Amino acid sequence: MTRARLLAAPLLSFALAAAMSGPAFAADKTTPVKKAAAAKKAAPEKAAKTPPKAAKVSGPCYSPAEFDAEQAIRYHTRLMVIGLTCQQLGGNYEGLYVRYKKFTLAHRTQIIAWEDSLIAHYRKTTKGNPNRALDTLRTHLANEMSQHIAAVSTDIYCAQHVDLLAQAELMSDADVVKTISNDAVVRVSELPRCDLPPPVMAAATAGDRITGPTPAVAAAPAKDAAGAASGASH
Repeated sequence: MTRARLLAAPLLSFALAAAMSGPAFAADKTTPVKKAAAAKKAAPEKAAKTPPKAAKVSGPCYSPAEFDAEQAIRYHTRLMVIGLTCQQLGGNYEGLYVRYKKFTLAHRTQIIAWEDSLIAHYRKTTKGNPNRALDTLRTHLANEMSQHIAAVSTDIYCAQHVDLLAQAELMSDADVVKTISNDAVVRVSELPRCDLPPPVMAAATAGDRITGPTPAVAAAPAKDAAGAASGASH
């Protein structure tokens, strides 16, 4: 997304300059070898060579858009798990699931776009119903998060994560995009990006990925995964 101009001196001025100071173009008696050396010395240093592009990932992988879409669904599912799990503690945690649903409604159009991106990915890469594959992903993510809660205890998890819902309520679509596309951190993902992004930690083995067996539902929040997320689904 970028002239040259030509400047010509009047012939009379050229002639006067030549008469007063000798030939305008003095004969160059420099030898070819010296001339080449002088040219090399006068030439500006060339810019450092651009490092070669890294090879693309072999095997299953996401396009950048698909990768961000999974990050968004992962973020949305985390908010759901926080709402479902922490509101059961009562007290200051009451109404958290309602706040999750408000977030879902406020960002419904953007969430549907992310879902569509993953559904298109599954349509190309998996057998069976791509919409069901998306539901399987949500259930799988909810299971992962529920297992983490069980490991640290619900009280500790909610104390550490409940602020995420309060922050999410204040976000615009642009804020959500910025949150889920943060390349400054190592992001967990089912598949790597095809173009080798900053470090990404694979969250599942080949047998556990969405292309493999449907993971078993192991915890209460995960049982509600598909229904809880349906506020943004088609």
